[in-house]
Amino acid sequence: MKTKLNGILTLLLALVAQVAFAQQTITGKVIGPDGDSVIGAVVSIKGTSTFTTTDFDGEYSLIALPENTLVYSYIGYSSVEIIVGNQTNVDVTMKNNSLDVVVIQAYRNTTKKTSNIASTSLSASDIEDRPNASLLQSLQGQVPGLSIQTNSGQPGAAPFVQLRGASSLNGNTQPLYIIDGIPISGDAFTSFNPNDVENITTLIDASATAIYGNRGANGVILITTKGGKFETPLKVSYNATTGYTNFIDTDYNRFDAKGLLRFEKSRSAGLGNTLTDAEIDAYAIDTDWEKIFFQTGTNQQHNISLRSGGKNVTQFTSVSFNETESALAGRTLQRMSLRSNLNGKSDNGKFRFGTTTFVGYSDSRTQGSDGSGSVFFNPIWSANNGLPYLDPNVDISSLLTGGAAFTFRNAPYVNLDAQRFDREEQDELTLQLGGDVAYDITNNLTVRYRLGMELEQENDLDTTSPLSALARIRATSNPEPFEGRTQQNYFRDFRLNSNLNIGWAKKFGEGEEIDKKHDVRVDGYVEYIKAHFESFGFTQVGLDPRTFSPGDGSSFINDNGNTDNVGADAIAQKIEAGGFSVFANAAYDFDKKYGVEATIRRDKSFRFIYNEGWGTFFAGALRWNISEENFLKENETIDLLKLRLSYGETGNDRISGGYYGALTNTRQQFSTFNGYQDNQTFVPSNTVPVADLRWETVATLNLGIDYSLFDQRLTGSVELYNRVTKDLFADERISLVNTSGAAQKNVGDIRNNGVTLNANYNIIRASKQGDFNLNLFANGTFNDDEVLNLSGTSGRIDAGGQTVLQEGQRINEYFLVPYAGINPANGNLLFTDINGNVTETITNEDRRFTGESLNPKFYGGFGFNASYKNFFAEAQFSYVMGTSFIDSDYDNLLDANFAGNGNLSADLLRAWTPNNRFTDIPSLDANNINPGANSDRFLVDSDFLRLRFAQFGYNLPQTLLENTFLTSGRIFVNGENLLTFSDFRGSDPEQRRVFTFNQFPTGRTISFGIDINF
Repeated sequence: MKTKLNGILTLLLALVAQVAFAQQTITGKVIGPDGDSVIGAVVSIKGTSTFTTTDFDGEYSLIALPENTLVYSYIGYSSVEIIVGNQTNVDVTMKNNSLDVVVIQAYRNTTKKTSNIASTSLSASDIEDRPNASLLQSLQGQVPGLSIQTNSGQPGAAPFVQLRGASSLNGNTQPLYIIDGIPISGDAFTSFNPNDVENITTLIDASATAIYGNRGANGVILITTKGGKFETPLKVSYNATTGYTNFIDTDYNRFDAKGLLRFEKSRSAGLGNTLTDAEIDAYAIDTDWEKIFFQTGTNQQHNISLRSGGKNVTQFTSVSFNETESALAGRTLQRMSLRSNLNGKSDNGKFRFGTTTFVGYSDSRTQGSDGSGSVFFNPIWSANNGLPYLDPNVDISSLLTGGAAFTFRNAPYVNLDAQRFDREEQDELTLQLGGDVAYDITNNLTVRYRLGMELEQENDLDTTSPLSALARIRATSNPEPFEGRTQQNYFRDFRLNSNLNIGWAKKFGEGEEIDKKHDVRVDGYVEYIKAHFESFGFTQVGLDPRTFSPGDGSSFINDNGNTDNVGADAIAQKIEAGGFSVFANAAYDFDKKYGVEATIRRDKSFRFIYNEGWGTFFAGALRWNISEENFLKENETIDLLKLRLSYGETGNDRISGGYYGALTNTRQQFSTFNGYQDNQTFVPSNTVPVADLRWETVATLNLGIDYSLFDQRLTGSVELYNRVTKDLFADERISLVNTSGAAQKNVGDIRNNGVTLNANYNIIRASKQGDFNLNLFANGTFNDDEVLNLSGTSGRIDAGGQTVLQEGQRINEYFLVPYAGINPANGNLLFTDINGNVTETITNEDRRFTGESLNPKFYGGFGFNASYKNFFAEAQFSYVMGTSFIDSDYDNLLDANFAGNGNLSADLLRAWTPNNRFTDIPSLDANNINPGANSDRFLVDSDFLRLRFAQFGYNLPQTLLENTFLTSGRIFVNGENLLTFSDFRGSDPEQRRVFTFNQFPTGRTISFGIDINF
């Protein structure tokens, strides 16, 4: 018996020894196609649960048998399988696989292959290190279907953003912005640091946005900020840029000083009328007022970040500082921000949590009413229209005395005086806090809770110094010697978003978990929203110059009964708002070939009383991966061919004004008032209430095709869409016996339909690090809008302006009289009346639709990025076509009757005369320069093609960094708005306004930067 036992033990020992000697330690390194280390790649033994991950250098170590197969996998790369054999060192180069890249889809993630929605994504490399003060400006031309137009050159100003056209007339048309799960306002980007961004996903069709209910009608932009990675050492990054900004020159052909003096002399006006020809020829002053009011603005930004991760916790921390000075003197932005993201998990991975904290502060300095028609408060008017023969170096205070001093002629002096004394600024403090916890109750059931809070606090100061010339007109004719005015406003806006989610997911079928063909997921949500807004402000008239300091009350002059119009008027406001929602989402996938998804949501809005404020929204989507069918599966040309179809209805309860708008439209409101003989009484404080006011509902039908060809060299999508906004919120005319001549009701429907194209072509793919790589990209959107129905309005809403709403026409289409040229017989203007006759006299009845609108018909972007050895380059173009505005700046410069008050265009020299009968400029004495109706004479195309961004840089070689503390680095030069091609003669065709009115343009910026990691 003992002998038999010894024999068995001997055999077991031999077997163990054989296995031990057969096992071998495999080491190696995993790199990507660009040669960089792949951190966190999974290296597993096929068919077992044994695996490891690569470290910070992309290296790994694993014990395996010769007959084992090692599987190398990482998100965004194609898996690699290698049989061990007798190898002990296995290095692997992984190839990109965009089909497995994670696609962020509202409250969950999926892959490009199995996504049922229309969405686009940008990575950090698409927007980082750009000198734009606002993140949104960097998205222009990069997101298919997204139209971004910058209305102001003020640093940090929010651009106008629309996705697939205007879905509302009076309500909100901008997308919902969500940062790390926290819904935020569009104004929050003033203090936001773009270098914190890891990913930006734009949700486009109804199947993607319906889960956000009443906030998702205009699309959703999800911003994910950076975080650490588990089991990675501390990585410190620093980047800095500095740059210079100038305005793009205009092409209005303005007079110089001598030319203007001669023209004034011919018109018996202005200074020119008092000078002889010899005096004009000898006149020495020739002031370019653009050089007085415009400057070379500077900008600088510094960012430092720290990323690290242990076994169960990761962290990302960043600190940033930005200082931007506009090309318009006195307009600046300073901002500072701190972000801290913390994520963690339990040892078994069942419990997961994340927190995000952001604190941002910004100080924005402006002055006057930039970009308005207010001559004395808009220095851009003075820069464009100031008389060139005036001397900017005179004693301004001696000129600006008495009411007669405030003439157009002296406007440049008034604005220079305001630059010296007056002040307008906005200080904004933003706090964003977010928390996210999840627990896997079972392998299939997960509960998750998200909490987000945003606090925005702003202090606005607008001061006209008692030493300022403007104090004399802003103090409302105060007879006392104390002049000056200060207005201060403070508001605090707090919003809370609470979301509870229970999700169930399971795979069915034969084989291992990853191979099962049936994939089902169901999620249920309960959401609560609460918002509090408080504001307080006052206006003080009468400031003592002896104790004056902007923002300080020591100079306030009180009304003691002996003064008029002196003292302070105060205002205060307090608003509470909220919402409650329940919603669910379910999705089914079969073998990554067919997919179906549905969403339903019930929202309770605080704005409405109709149906107790409840609205129901829904969406459904179908997907067919054609490339997974047998007849295409073996096709080596087609990597992915996917067909998507979706329909859904989403709501918009922001039907007027901002987040707190339209709160009183359904209920009659009253306020106190001084009535007869100063008796206290109550009066209606709002327009006629409409009890059955309800949501604007946007119904979207979308057909999409996603494709990937030639080993993922050519990828892109095609989207066809039809969006109809029902129950449109607009004015309906009512009897004037009411408190108003109009009631705001749900009166009509509008439609946007079109096609979006998106393509990326890796035309030259680098086979190894350092080889030449060239990638081309382009996207374009054609959008056609139309007013379908305006019930109760006789089919038209016409306020007598330049644009009109009418059934069957474009949204806010220009409604003008066609301009027909110059009458060669007398130099008067010619127009075409409603009957098609050419005439010199017109009325409002001769107006007609022009087919032109502010809303663009075509827009998008294209460009390339390339690299060779350590050099890299990128260019991004953006374009807009099919949009127009009225060039009122050129209109003013052609007004010969304005001679002596401001500069004019030298184009007037080719005005009609008996000897110059065929021209484009009317007679200087034409009697119909101001016709009886609005014409399209100055309606111009604002189409443009712009080199929005260009970059050229150099990656520091590792041989240079070997004996330093740096792990990598690069230097670069950037350009923003380097080239603009447009027929518009002004500085910036991008502005979105009916009239140009001396707008604050965006400038051309060149910057230099460095990125280093250690």
